[in-house]
Amino acid sequence: MQNQFKNFNNILIMVILAIVFFVIGFFINDYISEDNLLTENNKEIVFENTERPNSVPENIKAFWEAYDFINDSYFDRTRIDDEKITDETVKTLIRTLDDKHSTYVSPEKWQIASSDLTGSYQGIGAYVDMANDQSSVVIVSPISGGPAEAVGIKGGDKIIKVDGVSIIGMTLTEAINLIRGPEGTSVLLTIERLGDFEPIEIKVTRAKIEQPSVNSDPVPDTKYVKIRINQYTESTPKELSDAFTEAINEENAQGIILDLRNNPGGLLGSAVDSTSLFLDSGVVTFEIDAKGRKTLWNVNGEIGKFSKIPMVTLVNGNSASGSEVMAGALQDYGRSVVIGEKTYGKGSVSLVRSLSNGGGMFLTNAHWFTPNGRAIHDIGIDPDVVVELPDASSKAADFYDNQIEAAITQLNFETKD
Repeated sequence: MQNQFKNFNNILIMVILAIVFFVIGFFINDYISEDNLLTENNKEIVFENTERPNSVPENIKAFWEAYDFINDSYFDRTRIDDEKITDETVKTLIRTLDDKHSTYVSPEKWQIASSDLTGSYQGIGAYVDMANDQSSVVIVSPISGGPAEAVGIKGGDKIIKVDGVSIIGMTLTEAINLIRGPEGTSVLLTIERLGDFEPIEIKVTRAKIEQPSVNSDPVPDTKYVKIRINQYTESTPKELSDAFTEAINEENAQGIILDLRNNPGGLLGSAVDSTSLFLDSGVVTFEIDAKGRKTLWNVNGEIGKFSKIPMVTLVNGNSASGSEVMAGALQDYGRSVVIGEKTYGKGSVSLVRSLSNGGGMFLTNAHWFTPNGRAIHDIGIDPDVVVELPDASSKAADFYDNQIEAAITQLNFETKD
């Protein structure tokens, strides 16, 4: 009986000690996570979920078993191609994610794909993305003055073939690599266009694509200037600051129409710095990554330089990524009324990684949110004032931009004495 009581006491002591150590460990961990926040430029790491698998999942072992079996026992050794095995395996691995923004690029095409990071490339001059059903590639918008615009390619056109080769089922990067090519060469695109019963073929001569990221024009018969951001590059914050300075000092603008329509995004840091021009403080956006880590992107650069001038922001269904970050922040802080149509809903962060075989991967790693915590990905930004653009082509002689007119009306209200 005494032995049983003694054993019970030992067990009780062990349980109490375990609870004590757990509580101590909890508070130590809480102290570390709160006191050791990592800060780098305008990004602050505020939370990290450190749970990670401590071993390779069991189901991955089947792949290695199959590879070893083939490599050890297959009769015709000439058919075993390690390079092809690697390519096809990684492609299949990424396709299981069913994510149009994650893709693998083979070694021979990686150099072309990664040239996007330098901001210079040779191609047709159009922003593209996967169609909503992920079956093919859709033109987000042709670049102003580029080859695609010159031959009549329009936003919303769906490319189904490139030089007679079907791109149905290809990843975005695979399709882009077919569309691009050396300056002066031509490519034949087969396109499905809304309103046309049969696909049309358009031949485009590729060119070196260079364009400023910001354009500005006075709005006729008003005291306002329209400033358009085409995309976010390294130079966009400076270009945007210069455009606003010129509009205010030289054009004597009393209000600005910030046009983000057909802006596909670009560098997130650039979008943050550009948005910071209009905010005096705060978070522009935050992201949560695959490990549960939350990163704040605070205002940065020329903070609040143009925080007072009246401004209206225009968006449409082709405003994506960085332009949604900007529109969402301006909306959350009440800095600008947003007018137009619901945005695209591309709120994901892609990591770019080179692989040891010379290829590379684009992998969705995080999602962005507005300062108030609104999700962007697959949802988009709803404008404060919904104004749908007429179906007529923006190049038609009788085209009437009712979204600009709505922006003028809003600025008249904000600037009236």
